Amino acid sequence: MGYEVVASPDAEIRLYHGSDRIVERPAHGTGMPSNDYGLGFYMSPYFEMAAEWAVPQDDLDGYVNAYTLDTRGLRQLDMDKEPFEHWISVLIQNRGGRFSDAINEGMKAFVKLFPFSVEGYDMIKGWRADDAYFGFVRDFFVSALSLENLRTAMKLGDLGTQYCILSRKAFTALEFVPPAERVLAGRYHSLRRARDDSARTAYRTMPNKRRGTLLLDMIGRD
Repeated sequence: MGYEVVASPDAEIRLYHGSDRIVERPAHGTGMPSNDYGLGFYMSPYFEMAAEWAVPQDDLDGYVNAYTLDTRGLRQLDMDKEPFEHWISVLIQNRGGRFSDAINEGMKAFVKLFPFSVEGYDMIKGWRADDAYFGFVRDFFVSALSLENLRTAMKLGDLGTQYCILSRKAFTALEFVPPAERVLAGRYHSLRRARDDSARTAYRTMPNKRRGTLLLDMIGRD
């Protein structure tokens, strides 16, 4: 596996993390291991998107924490440059959940067919799959949605790109930019819900969901 190491002198980027609290010093080794890319600290390059992430409830305000990340020398994985099957493989290896035996077997077969690991990388850039979008992935694993239409569905709602830092080295390259900005649930939760509703509605009306390559075409129908 090859690593992309950024050496550009202007490789400092600004990122945002939405939370119910101010996070001045993100801690390595904390968080949810069942997130998209595993245990790490997740950020967006967009303030507005982070603001929506900060208010999952309509009665609790949140904060957008801003950071600069010096990416020079970091081993970076850009999932947008990988085959789409690799993104699915990483996602299902990390995402938890209770699935039917048929889905579990399909996931195991898929990972065996498309093995991919994020081990050894300092940071990852790639799509975000919240609950609604992971539902689209589940549909792929019951052959209710083709691979090509899954790729299309992941763009519904325009969740954009997320960054995840994984290693101690990446955490030390992250610097908090004060002050954190408070965001109002009354404003941003409705935007978050509207984005989710828009994606679900567009998905329900997507024609010919099974047209294209189905899971069973990839792993066999036996």
